[in-house]
Amino acid sequence: MQTRIFHEGDGDVSVLEDKLISIIGYGNQARAIALNLRDTGLKTIIAPQTEEYLLRAKRDNFRIEEIPKAINMADYSFILTDDDFIINNFEILIKPSLKEGKTLIFGNGYSLAYNKIQIPEKINVLLLNPKVPGIGIRENFLMEKGFFTFISVYQDPSQKALKTLLALTKAIGGLKRGAIEVTPKQQTIMKFFSTQTFIYALTQIMMRSILRLVDEGYPPEAIFVELILSGEGGFTVDKMIEVGMIKQMNYHSHTSQYGQMSRGMKFRQVTKKVEMIQRTILQEIKDGTFIMEWEREDSKMKLNIMKNYLGQSRFSKIEGEVRKNLKFEHIDLLKSLEVPTESEIATFKLTEFWQQVKEFYGGI
Repeated sequence: MQTRIFHEGDGDVSVLEDKLISIIGYGNQARAIALNLRDTGLKTIIAPQTEEYLLRAKRDNFRIEEIPKAINMADYSFILTDDDFIINNFEILIKPSLKEGKTLIFGNGYSLAYNKIQIPEKINVLLLNPKVPGIGIRENFLMEKGFFTFISVYQDPSQKALKTLLALTKAIGGLKRGAIEVTPKQQTIMKFFSTQTFIYALTQIMMRSILRLVDEGYPPEAIFVELILSGEGGFTVDKMIEVGMIKQMNYHSHTSQYGQMSRGMKFRQVTKKVEMIQRTILQEIKDGTFIMEWEREDSKMKLNIMKNYLGQSRFSKIEGEVRKNLKFEHIDLLKSLEVPTESEIATFKLTEFWQQVKEFYGGI
């Protein structure tokens, strides 16, 4: 079946006139969507789930309501909190306020894709997933550039859900580049796949490339500038977006092009192994193996151990020194990370997981 892609002319914001929209949550994405809706002229209220978000919404001069009341008052409610909050609080804070004709709009498809919540059949349920972070949602709206979105009608008792979805997507700037129709499960699987098989794998290649040159005696500051801090990699990605992954090579010298293509073939055996690993990871995402693993009681503890191990790695120390020497601002995003206790470490010390962590992170 051909993919459906919607553009600016497919949405009619006037169908939202005199309707009230509530935003549940007020993190970066929620704030950007709320501001865009208000600037489009739509009535919007906020139901923050934390004190920090409450203060932020007040500074932005939004009307504030408790979650149940906001759901009850609004015609359309964006659910833009983290997945754990949605799953743990849906039955208590959201479901009792749902009435026939209400519409819920989810920012990502996780809780829908894996049936983590039970939504009454008479409620319209939509997915509106911007493919840029919160700051990009806001900046691209203000610059009238727009951004790509993934959208889906998951439940449609009103028979008007698609029209509503396209209007909301247009109102936040999500039809200017194009809105692609996917199911919540497709969106969730693609998101997990990109983070588990591409983004972090690329990070690992960059880390090990840097350490290879460090071990050869090249100045660490020069290495980081060459491989990351100059922004040349970002330029390459920008050109991939502008002209395509293949054609962007023409922006590099002939020497660079030859080196990339001829030496790139030397990784052919590695890429075959990568493909095999990707197949396994994709299957684990599709069949729910990853979700079952993540939801185990010890997974949060494992995550804490891995982040601590990485934070103490050789690479982390070298990078910290380089950024200090190059006078980058120090931003500690791990300051609230708890150090694993002796009992937590003891829980895993004789397991395969612990050996994998030591072997993998010990190498960087």
